[in-house]
Amino acid sequence: MSNQLEKLKHSIKKEYVNNFELNLMKSSGFIPVDKRQSDFYVILNKDLSGNKTQIASIIKEKFQNLTPQFIPIPGKDFDEVFDSITSIDLPVVDDEPEEQTSTAVNNEQTAEEILVSIGWITREQLNECVGIARERNIPLDSILFEKEYLSYERIASYLKKKYGCDIVSRAQIKVDKSILKKLPDDIVEKKQVVIMSMEGNKLGVAMVNPNDKYTIREISLSTGRSLNVYCIPSFEFEKYLKEYFIDKKSAQAVKETERIIQSIEEEAAEFSNEESLWTQVEKELQDASGNVAKFVYKIITDAIDAKASDIHIEPRIGYYVVRTRSDGILKKVLEIPGSIEQAVITRFKVLARMNIAEHRRPQDGTFSIKYNERMYDFRINTLPVSGKEKVVIRILAPAVSLKAAGDKMIIPGAEESDVQKIHDMVQCPNGIILTSGPTGSGKTTTLYTILKALNKEDVNITTIEDPIEIKLEGINQSQVNPKADITFASCMRAILRQDPDIILIGEIRDFETLEVAISAALTGHLVLSTVHTNSAAATVTRLIEMGAKDYLVSSTLTGVIAQRLVRKLCDKCKEEYIPTEEEVKHITTNPDLQQKLLKTKLYRKKGCKDCGYLGYTGRLGIYEVMPITREIKKLIAQGAHDIEIEEAAVAAGMKTLKSSCLNHIVAGITTTSEFIRVLGYASD
Repeated sequence: MSNQLEKLKHSIKKEYVNNFELNLMKSSGFIPVDKRQSDFYVILNKDLSGNKTQIASIIKEKFQNLTPQFIPIPGKDFDEVFDSITSIDLPVVDDEPEEQTSTAVNNEQTAEEILVSIGWITREQLNECVGIARERNIPLDSILFEKEYLSYERIASYLKKKYGCDIVSRAQIKVDKSILKKLPDDIVEKKQVVIMSMEGNKLGVAMVNPNDKYTIREISLSTGRSLNVYCIPSFEFEKYLKEYFIDKKSAQAVKETERIIQSIEEEAAEFSNEESLWTQVEKELQDASGNVAKFVYKIITDAIDAKASDIHIEPRIGYYVVRTRSDGILKKVLEIPGSIEQAVITRFKVLARMNIAEHRRPQDGTFSIKYNERMYDFRINTLPVSGKEKVVIRILAPAVSLKAAGDKMIIPGAEESDVQKIHDMVQCPNGIILTSGPTGSGKTTTLYTILKALNKEDVNITTIEDPIEIKLEGINQSQVNPKADITFASCMRAILRQDPDIILIGEIRDFETLEVAISAALTGHLVLSTVHTNSAAATVTRLIEMGAKDYLVSSTLTGVIAQRLVRKLCDKCKEEYIPTEEEVKHITTNPDLQQKLLKTKLYRKKGCKDCGYLGYTGRLGIYEVMPITREIKKLIAQGAHDIEIEEAAVAAGMKTLKSSCLNHIVAGITTTSEFIRVLGYASD
């Protein structure tokens, strides 16, 4: 079999292989070989022989007039052949090529022309990539790699032929930080050059364009060294640049933090023999310009700059860590030494007017600070853990002021059909409309989008919130204040005497609030609110579990909107790819849809300067809109399980959260990893 396998390998024509994505060939189990008259010969992986019909249709899409003829081989042999077509080195061009060899190339051919002549890419693919490279003003190798026309190994061979020097990847670069300082950041970025380390008496330098003699001479003169010049592919340089600037920014922040921590430790050591701990802390807190105050202020302002929603200050063995949550993701930002942890925790407690002597019970508090000419509110909670205290601070962004302008609803991420369903729900003059989802999933924003559309001269809209997050002209907004006995339930009773048409309740947390909301809906008011549940159908179960009668929920509930937020791909740097079979199984259990996705180009994150090398910019919503139809009302009144309610809603046209997210993935707006992070693996 080995001799036959070798013959088979040598029969494969690269111009046919390059017409198909490598991932698609691998997952489907086929390798194009050659054509003979009207037949097209294809190697078939015996282990995946059930894919014959699918492969035949893929071949027909590219070569309509040819009939696929399959050559089945065992899966192990298939893998060997597949590896052989992805690991070929660029042939060396002889100084005197033989005339009789049809594939021979002469010395006058460029490296790009050699790629075509040896069948690695077609002339059409080369012209396409050259055009894109010129339009975007980036090197050709980036486009060849981005389009997946060439593997990294082949691009390295191409660049070596083009520039005549060795190629290095990001992983191979070993940077000497003492030498790195010799080159300004603008030169590193503009000239696309990496100073590596000393190689004997010469300095190792990697460049995207090693033919840039002017830059080579400039670096040599500025460093006073002769250079060993290497080539680094442009996409590998982008990886290096990302890490370089992130590391540098992080190092600067760490340096500033360390300086403040050192000052606090020095002061603590200086006064440790003269004052009690209580006296030291009291003295520090009275001085708003002290180092502890500066350190706490820096933790808060850094979190605001990072657009974080929460700050977590958590005890570890011998120290504390600070983590912030941005776009739903927790990230460690710094460590607090054990010697100053108590002073920092106490400072936060004093800011929130909490009891600084109480360490055994949970406490809640609030405080505000002014930063960049804006006032920010903070909600703080402490929790005793392992003999210490954990602190979590919720950052409440400044209230956004919106002016009512038209009755059109704009809900980012929602499909037109879902927006229309919401529009139809709010036309009902009475009833309860709920948004559901975890904390920070955009529920309040959705409700205010609805309120904005309903806000007209002929209606009286009143809200009760905790806190007021969005200010809207033309509506009456009140805020919960437990100390003054202003709760959701008590305030609702007062609002009902204010002749309202529409009422917004920040959150239904208990039966008392739910009872008043149902009473308001039964007496002709439209009530909007939020609740913490996992899906639209589960909201019904939650209301009944809170104590509401099923027949009252059935008669008052108008609709439920479940939602989540997923991170949005950066349009500047997202890259195409064909998903693997395993990846597809994680986002859908439908076999037909799985096969379709295996042939669909999806997008994944990459990272660039515009998105801070994260690959994502902002977030958008995924929605599950469930109008309460007559059929669903019957199910609720009968005490049906939420699974039955969801099945009835889907039969009536509801898109589930997973279906909504899947549409965004196919549209190239978000990724499969975001699907899994927010919704988990797909299940029946």
